[in-house]
Amino acid sequence: METAVKRNLILFMIGKFTAVLGSSVFGFAIGLYILAETGSSLNFAITLVLSTLPRIILSPLAGTIADRLDRKKIIITTDFACAAWLVITFILFNFVFSAIWVLYLAAAVLSILNTFYSAAVTSAIHNMVGPDYLQKAFSLNQAAASLSTILGPVLGGVLFALVPITTFMLINTITFVVSGIASVLIQYHLYAEQRAEADSTSVLQDIKSGFVYVKNQPFIFNLILISVLLNFWFAIFPVALPYLVLQIRGMEAYQLGIIEGTFSVGMLIMAVVLSARAEIKRKDRAITTGLIVLPIILVMIGLPDLPMFLGVTNAAIFPYLMVMVFALSAFIMLINMPVMVLLQKSTPDVYRGRVTALIEMGATAMVPLGYILFGALLEKFPVWLLMTACGFGIVLLIAYHLWKKTIFIHMNELESKAVPVNLAENTQT
Repeated sequence: METAVKRNLILFMIGKFTAVLGSSVFGFAIGLYILAETGSSLNFAITLVLSTLPRIILSPLAGTIADRLDRKKIIITTDFACAAWLVITFILFNFVFSAIWVLYLAAAVLSILNTFYSAAVTSAIHNMVGPDYLQKAFSLNQAAASLSTILGPVLGGVLFALVPITTFMLINTITFVVSGIASVLIQYHLYAEQRAEADSTSVLQDIKSGFVYVKNQPFIFNLILISVLLNFWFAIFPVALPYLVLQIRGMEAYQLGIIEGTFSVGMLIMAVVLSARAEIKRKDRAITTGLIVLPIILVMIGLPDLPMFLGVTNAAIFPYLMVMVFALSAFIMLINMPVMVLLQKSTPDVYRGRVTALIEMGATAMVPLGYILFGALLEKFPVWLLMTACGFGIVLLIAYHLWKKTIFIHMNELESKAVPVNLAENTQT
C-alpha cells in the first residue's frame, strides 16, 4: 500500500507541476499583455475577476458533482477540456479576433473548468494517500505547485518580449495534456470509504444538504465567515503589486516576474519543511501566528510608494519586495496547511467535495469586488494608503474573532475527536 501511495504522490506532483507551470506562464503573460496594451490597473483587475467569479458561482455545484460522480473521471475530463479550450482560443485570437475580450473569455472558461477540477482533486487527496500521509501529500502538492509558479512568472517575463501571446496558449495546452495523462495513471480510490447505495436525490437537494452540513459544523461555518472578509482585504495584493512595480517604481517586467516568483519560493520552502516534519499538533497556534503577521507584511509591501521612499533606488526596493513577498507566502502556508489537514480528516468522504468547494467559495466570495474596487482606487489613491487600510481591516477582523473565540475552540474540539462527526447529527434541517 505504501508503494502505491508513493507512486500516486509522484504522479500527482508531475501532473500538478506541469499544469500549474503552464497556467502560471499563461496567466502572467495575459496580465502583462493587458497592462501593456491599456496601462490600466482596472483592466488588469477585470482579468483577475473573470478568473475568480466562476469559482464563486459554481463552487457549490462543483462540490456536489465531485461527491456524486467518480472524481477521477472529473479530473481527467477537465484536464483535457482545458487543453481543448486553449486550442480554440489560439485559433480565435490568431485568425479571427485579436482583441482583449478573447483573453477575458479564455480566462473565464478556464476558471469554470478549473472550478470542477479543483473540487474533485482536493476532495480526492484523502482517498489517494490515506489519513497518515495528508500533511505530506498537501505539502508535496504545494511544493510542486510552488516550484512551477516560481518558474512561471520568470519564464513569462523572459518570453513575453520574445514570443507572441498565442505561443503561451500552446505551451499551456501541452502542460494540460501532460497533467491529464498523469491523472489517468493515479489510483484515486486507494483509501476510498465504502459508500452506501446512492439515494435518488437531485443535484439541488445535494447542494442544499451540503449547506446544511456546513451550517451545523461550527468550525467550518466560522472558517468560511472569516475567509470572506480576510480574502476581500487581501485582494489588494495581486492588484497593487504589479501596479506598484511596473507603473509606480518603473521596474522591468522580468523584475515583477522574479518578485512574484518569490511568493512561490516562500510556499515551496515552507512546504518542504512541513513535508519533512510530523503533523502540526497545535494547529491553533500556527494559524494565529500566521494571521497576526499577515497584515503587518501587507502594510510593509506598500511602503516603497511612500513619498519618503520614492527617492530610494530600485536596486534597493527590488530585494526588499522580494523578502516581503517571500515572508507573506510562508505565513500563508502556515495558516492554510493545518486547516486543510484538519478538514480532510474530520469531513466524511460523502461530504468532502461540497465542504472543500464551499470553503473555496467563501474564500473567493468577496475577491472580485476587491479586485474591481482596489483596481479603481489605485488610480486615485496611493498604493501605501490602500495597503495600510487593508492591513488594518485584517487586524480588526482577526481581533474580533480572537475576542469572540469563534473558531479556535471549535478547532480544538474537532482535533480531539480524531474521528469524523456522526452524519446523522448534522444533516437534519
